[in-house]
Amino acid sequence: MGFSKFESAITGQIASLFQKRGSVEPSALIKALEREVVKQETETDEGIFVPNDYTIFLCEEDCHRLSAARIIKALYETVERKIIRENCFMKGNLSVRIEKMTDCNEVILIKSKYIDESTVNEDTINLENDVLSKTLVENTIVKEGEQTIIADKDTFPLSMKTSPARQIEYEIATLTFDNDNSDGKVQFTLGEKTIYIGRKDSNDLVFNDEGISRVHAYISYDKHRHFLNDANSLNGTFINKKLIDKQELKHGDKILIGNILIIYEAL
Repeated sequence: MGFSKFESAITGQIASLFQKRGSVEPSALIKALEREVVKQETETDEGIFVPNDYTIFLCEEDCHRLSAARIIKALYETVERKIIRENCFMKGNLSVRIEKMTDCNEVILIKSKYIDESTVNEDTINLENDVLSKTLVENTIVKEGEQTIIADKDTFPLSMKTSPARQIEYEIATLTFDNDNSDGKVQFTLGEKTIYIGRKDSNDLVFNDEGISRVHAYISYDKHRHFLNDANSLNGTFINKKLIDKQELKHGDKILIGNILIIYEAL
């Protein structure tokens, strides 16, 4: 226990040499959030789970500067990618927010918790206006002396609603495979949508391979993980040379569909 505290103190001192309050970079937020995800892992009979609610506390200057929607999006993707790389799961909706730090001299302070149901109804961000859209904002009471990017959605000025909110597309993992028309590789980015694979033109990924069924397989998203599902194909779907019906995808998995080899990797 003593060594752990000593090591933690040294790490904090080294970090303070490179970043100060008011000058935190997004890369520092990402690294701190990755550490928090791993630190709060909980092992259950269903697997290893991590919290689904993260609040990042920063000083007032950093809070204003880093509360842009594009950074919140990057932090959200950070958690999702870390879950895949650590082979963990998450229940409920993921919530990541930045709030003003009070009565604390830390550069970055992160608090995480498990909640049954997130108060966030839908993961959408209005990227054009670079502000959180109505669906990402919850009604809350802001205490005196505190500031947060989570506000009462009814108080947003009309100027902040000029562009309609859209469903955000997260970039979480990739599928890499050979391109039939060239010597290069093709990368297909995965988010949270279901992706269908097969010879039929209406699929998201279309392969002209006789060993592949018209709708051969699909990739679903559950507990913040991608799952490969066989769609009753004629020749079967394989992960790392093993025939599967449904299985979660892990970073580096090799998928074989017909004669097509596909590599799955977290971004």
